[in-house]
Amino acid sequence: MKCKKKHHRRAGLQMFEGNVWVMPSAAAAKTVYQTLLNRFLDKNPAEWSLVSGFFQQQPVLAFLWDPTCNAAMAKAVTQAAIGAGGQEMEAEAKEILLTQLLTRRVGLQAKEPFDTLTAHHPKGKPVWDLND
Repeated sequence: MKCKKKHHRRAGLQMFEGNVWVMPSAAAAKTVYQTLLNRFLDKNPAEWSLVSGFFQQQPVLAFLWDPTCNAAMAKAVTQAAIGAGGQEMEAEAKEILLTQLLTRRVGLQAKEPFDTLTAHHPKGKPVWDLND
């Protein structure tokens, strides 16, 4: 599905919306994450982001999406999260986490390809050798 082009931008949000669910366990969050990720592999990754992890010592599932073309994906994520026992995170904590995720996403997109991760060998070698 093609995105509808909008001619205005929301400051700082880069036209993304988001939601976060507190999951009943890390296993539930991981299961929902893997299921949805497999389902969304053919979708343009520039238009959405799915994250599973811990925030404020709670297992969470977070989803960022472009509302102009990913409303169906957002509905599917919501149904999967709630179906697995997830509850929407309280507003203040959700705002903090979504701001961090959006900031990171925008920062990574602003860099050149392959310049988003620097790995340093623990022994100071210039390249990684998988045999040492």
